[in-house]
This record gives sequence, C-alpha cells and structure tokens, in this order.
Amino acid sequence: MKNMIEVYSKEWCPYCLKAKSLLKSRGLDYTVLDVTSDRKQEDKMIERSHRRTVPQIFINGNSIGGYDDLSRLNATGELDRILGLSAPQTPIKLYDLAIIGGGPAGLSAAIYAARKNLSTIIIALDMGGQVGTTNEISNWPGLGEVTGPELVENLIAHADRYDIEKLVGERVNSISMKGCCKIIKTDSEKEITARAVIIASGAFKRKLNIPGEEELAGRGVVYCSTCDGPLFRDQIVAVIGSGNSGLEAAIEMAGIAEKVFLVSMEGWTGDRILQDKAGASDRIIPYKFHAPTEIHGADLVEGLTIKDLKTGESRRLEVGGVLIEVGLAPNSGFVLDLVETNQRGEIRVDRDGDTGVNGIFAAGDVTDTRFKQIIISAGAGARAALAVFDYLIKLV
Repeated sequence: MKNMIEVYSKEWCPYCLKAKSLLKSRGLDYTVLDVTSDRKQEDKMIERSHRRTVPQIFINGNSIGGYDDLSRLNATGELDRILGLSAPQTPIKLYDLAIIGGGPAGLSAAIYAARKNLSTIIIALDMGGQVGTTNEISNWPGLGEVTGPELVENLIAHADRYDIEKLVGERVNSISMKGCCKIIKTDSEKEITARAVIIASGAFKRKLNIPGEEELAGRGVVYCSTCDGPLFRDQIVAVIGSGNSGLEAAIEMAGIAEKVFLVSMEGWTGDRILQDKAGASDRIIPYKFHAPTEIHGADLVEGLTIKDLKTGESRRLEVGGVLIEVGLAPNSGFVLDLVETNQRGEIRVDRDGDTGVNGIFAAGDVTDTRFKQIIISAGAGARAALAVFDYLIKLV
C-alpha cells in the first residue's frame, strides 16, 4: 500500500521548504496543500491538527506535527517504521572530511574541500540552517537583497557541482576518536568515519523554559513570526524579546494582529531604526523589564503571565499567541566532552577554526567567533576547509 503524505504549507514559509526538502531527500512523494491565501484550507488545517503553525504534516491521515516533529522522526528512524520502509544504509567508506551542518559555514567548507579533491560528506538535520528561515538578507556582498531560502538554494546548487555526498535528516549525537579516524554517530545509529571533521552545526532558537511553553508549542506558542504570524490575524499576541529579532517580529505582527505586547526582561537592545519603528506603532504596547513566567491555555494559548522585575508584581495578559524571539544557543551539546567551549557553550577555535583536538575543526555560529554574520560564517567554513587540507597533507 502506498503511503499518502500531505503537507500544509505557505509559499514563503522556510520551515515548509525544509520539510519538503527533507521528504525529497528521502525520495518520498507528497501532496502540498497551500494555505498561503486559502482561508478555508487554513481553517481545515487548524481543525485537523489543532495547531496554528505551518507546516502541518499528515501521513495516511494521521497528524505527525510540523517540521521539527518530522525531522525528529526521521533522525531517530521512527519515520521509516511509520512508513513501513527499510532504513537507509549508512555509507561504508572512509572520508577525508565529514562536515556536520548544512548552513553557510558547512556548505562553504564543502565547496572548498571538494575543490581540494577531498572526499567529503555533509551530515545535517536540514540544509540551510538559520539562513533558510531568514526572510530578507541585504548584506550579502554582490546581491543587494536576497531571501534566505534563495541564498540557501544558490549555495546548495554550487555545492552540487562537486562530488559531495549528503546525509540529510540526521542528528549527530557523538564524535569519538579511533587512531587518526573520527567516528561520528547519529541518533538513528548510523556511523560515519572520516579523517577530519568540521563542526558547523550552527545555533538554535532559545526557549523560555517556563510552564505551558512546551505543552502549547504549535498551539499558539511559536518561534517564527514570518511563518506563523499570519495565523494570528486580528488577534492579540505577545512577542518576547528585546533584540533585533524581537523588534522585527513585533513590527511585523503590528501589521497583522489587533494588538502586540512586546515583553522584554531589559530595555530594547536592537538597532535604533527598529526601536524607532516599534516605538512609533500604536499597536505595540511595551513591557520592558518584565519576565514571562507562565503561558496559559488548555488546547490553545489563552494568556501569558509576566512579572515586573522592578516591583515584583505579576499580571496576566490575555493573548491568543506567544511569539518567542530570545536569541540563539550553539548546537554544541554533542561535543562538550570532546572540545573546549566557553561559558555559553560556543566552541573555542583559533583563526583557522582549529579546536586544538587533532583533526577536529569548527566554523560558524557554533564557535566563539565574535561576530555572528552569514558572510563571516561562510568565510570561516572556507578557511576551516583549507586548514583541513593542510592537516591531511601533513598527516600522510
């Protein structure tokens, strides 16, 4: 019996693109149900999934959730069980280089490694990383303005010119040393062996870790205003954050929602132009120096409790959505016992991306690099690949 996979998605939704890319990488057919401008289809999606986020994915009529749920099922091998498929075979060979991560740092490293004729494999949960979820990019040299998905598509197309293998939809859980070789293990129990590794696993969006957040994730608690903001049209919502991402989300939602509470534990720290725009909007009500303490709701978000950090008083805001934009944390948990990190968990590297552990390099937002910019991550990936080449030449 052929499996039926349905994907509710929006044209501009980066997580929808990631979900479809993952399904394509597995050779799985699916039907797209576009809710970009179809209110009836959107209402049907919410009725079927009980969630206000896209994408929403159904397999044989059963809801499996959004992109994060799909990638987790794939990474653990559970997706194969649901579909009644045999698990994909692990590549059996010794690579010169294994790159963990498919964002700008990882893709740039792969391109430079391939040009040095190094046998290379990319192991990534998805291709594109944070850039794939970025709406507009105006500081990539030579392009002026480009969307994140467009930039990712260009980087992938460039990498595809070379003989670079990819293992997409896999989450790495450990790296161990065996002589001069590195053994990389994934959640689905695959093993990849390489003579050198570049960790380019990027960063992930921080969570509040307060009561109600996990229980109501996807049911009014969201982490991407670009993807899910339109699902809260004419509602009252809260945006949590004080930096650029929080201000941008509040400004975006001010054009969609009836009212936006902008909650921050400190004063606004984003760019002045964003502060001015947010401050000028009569739909944005700021709550500076307030901490979110609990999200309320049964099936959907119904309210948010915040605490005044100056007076200690608490109040409840009646909202239908909570959009969380509180910064990023490095994806370094799987190597904390292998490489040196700073207090934030960022991997310490020298100017060439060397971690100090033989044959282990790192690049991009997972490192302690001072400036977190796309172009800097791409450059760091290229430099790490060249350093790997020098390392392997001396190793022979």
